[in-house]
Amino acid sequence: MSRCAGCLCTTPTTPCSTRRVLLSSRVAHSLATVRSIARRRGTPLTALAPGLLEARGDDLEALVTEAAAALSSVEAAEVRCLLTGVEGTGPDLLAQALTAPSLGSAAARLRHADLVPLFADEPGRFHAEYQRIVRLGDGGTLGHEALLRATAVDGSRIMPDQLFPAADEAGWTHVLDRVGRTTAIRDAGPWLADDLLFINFVPTSIYRPEVCLQTTERAAAEAGLRMDQLVFEVTEGHVIEDVDHLDRVFAHYRERGCRVALDDLGSGWSSLALLVRLQPDIVKLERAIVQALPGPAARAVVQAVVDITHSYGGLVLAEGVETEQQAAIARELGCDLGQGWLWGRPVRPELPAPAGTALPAGGPDPSWPDAAVAVDPHAAPEAPEPPPVPEPGSGAAELLVRAVGLTGSSVVVVDATAPDMPIVYVNAAFTEQTGYSAAESLGRNCRFLQGPGTDRDTLDDVADALAAGRPFRATLLNARKDGSTWWNELHLSPLHDAAGRLTHYVGFQHDVSDRVVAEEALRERAGTDPLTGTANRTALLTELDRQVHVPGVGPVVLFVDLDGFKGVNDRFGHAAGDSVLRIVADRLRQVVRSRDLLARLGGDEFVVVLADVDQPADDGPASALAAGLAAAHRVAADVQRVLADPVELLPHGSVVVGASVGVAIHPADGETALELLRAADLQMYRAKARRAQGLSATPG
Repeated sequence: MSRCAGCLCTTPTTPCSTRRVLLSSRVAHSLATVRSIARRRGTPLTALAPGLLEARGDDLEALVTEAAAALSSVEAAEVRCLLTGVEGTGPDLLAQALTAPSLGSAAARLRHADLVPLFADEPGRFHAEYQRIVRLGDGGTLGHEALLRATAVDGSRIMPDQLFPAADEAGWTHVLDRVGRTTAIRDAGPWLADDLLFINFVPTSIYRPEVCLQTTERAAAEAGLRMDQLVFEVTEGHVIEDVDHLDRVFAHYRERGCRVALDDLGSGWSSLALLVRLQPDIVKLERAIVQALPGPAARAVVQAVVDITHSYGGLVLAEGVETEQQAAIARELGCDLGQGWLWGRPVRPELPAPAGTALPAGGPDPSWPDAAVAVDPHAAPEAPEPPPVPEPGSGAAELLVRAVGLTGSSVVVVDATAPDMPIVYVNAAFTEQTGYSAAESLGRNCRFLQGPGTDRDTLDDVADALAAGRPFRATLLNARKDGSTWWNELHLSPLHDAAGRLTHYVGFQHDVSDRVVAEEALRERAGTDPLTGTANRTALLTELDRQVHVPGVGPVVLFVDLDGFKGVNDRFGHAAGDSVLRIVADRLRQVVRSRDLLARLGGDEFVVVLADVDQPADDGPASALAAGLAAAHRVAADVQRVLADPVELLPHGSVVVGASVGVAIHPADGETALELLRAADLQMYRAKARRAQGLSATPG
């Protein structure tokens, strides 16, 4: 197999034998581009109906490939392409047309035709490798994750990062996903015993779980595996737009005794919303987070995920563990399970020659959904729904034109050539999402969706992109007709005519409110010290870095180090020390204003940042510095006062933990956040040397 741009491109092994192609679109300039290419190639085109073109000839594969390359990705996804041997425009043609792939997918199927022989010999070409999953508590084996592999016709090895992108482009992900599930089960049957089997799946490839997952259940029965041994995991790398559908898939698995998991949590923010919503049985932390341990940011993220998952009884798995140190820290932070090279790389068990059923000769059906992903061809099919009946006076071709381009996503199209870019089209999903009917939306600029909370800077960025005629992506707080708000992930794509002139913009809108709320929750947790509830080092440095770039005097930094705290830990243990730190944090909150920042830097070190120091009347730099230092020393005195009182430490009695405080002010003592912290730290050590205070304890 050749390697072309990282995919599986070779000369198609199953070239198109048809001499007829139907191309349909509601966008006039897309078909204008197709006409131009056909004229240049000498391929005859006939208009069967508005928006419907027919091409006949001997080299239609080249026409499809060149047209897909000439159009933008949005245009190629909107145009439908039917390669057919059916003549006329009757019901048989309509039945094929309604499941025809997009032009982009049709071209991809020609590029990736070398997938077809793999699917045609499924048991011989696909196999699974397995990586061990252990319990961090005792190191025992809990289960194994199955990883799909393939062998090309020439004997070379094909990895998932080649297989899945190629299948996704061709519209065959549902076939490959089914192969992955059944192969994992088939190859594990002879040796798995009572261990768990972790299986990845793509939820968008499952149309209706009670039908599409019959092959999975049948494979488990044939392999002699119990359903309660199976753990189905969905990775954050897959975009989940319909969480309700994923919830139904998870519910279907759980009803049959299986467990469900979220994989790669931490590689993006989206899966936190899934974690809160779906409460999976197992959460797998993304390897980059685990391998960043013991870094403070990684520790904070892991701790937050552990806290959320354990709150509903789930388990956390640390993925990508390579060292004993990583395993120890993950265990310390509360992770339950581990996976990685520390316990072994993926291996292929020795198995007898596989016996299975390949797909029907000729490979995947070019329409979708593919029957092979649903049920066994010998199983009794469900009663089909009756075909749609064309309205009186409308032909099959006209019905086809109306059927093309329907989508469940919210879509809005604006006229880029008219003043103020008015809306010229909205679909049903838009009206459902916003509450505005088509009549209330057409002719208006999209700004009527904005509300008081919509970020002005982001709107300026949108305006700049529209003026420049370039694509843009942003997340905006929009308002519905009833006044409620929602976070809109907006994708804007420009459309050009055959001459290259910008004519329209297409906007795709997705409600990501759950994700945004979850992101904010995780960011807050990631910036919080889990022991004291104060800000942590990461949040402190971020806020200090912001404040030092504000013109003028300030911020003022107080570095607080506890005196005699080590004696508490040494004498009474770390649990007692943790209690003291929590009490100290509560007392410090009493002397700082709500607008100031209190952070625990680590160990027994705290930092107070005074953000906006009152300025003197003359407002000069020298007097401003003096005012800032005066305010800092007042707060430092308050800190020492509240920490001088004994701390009740039951059942040990009371302890006295004082504090040494150092002060630094921007810009006199440092230009950057780290320079300010170092200066305040140095002043603190000088103060500690002067105080030379020890620990006193009074028996209770």
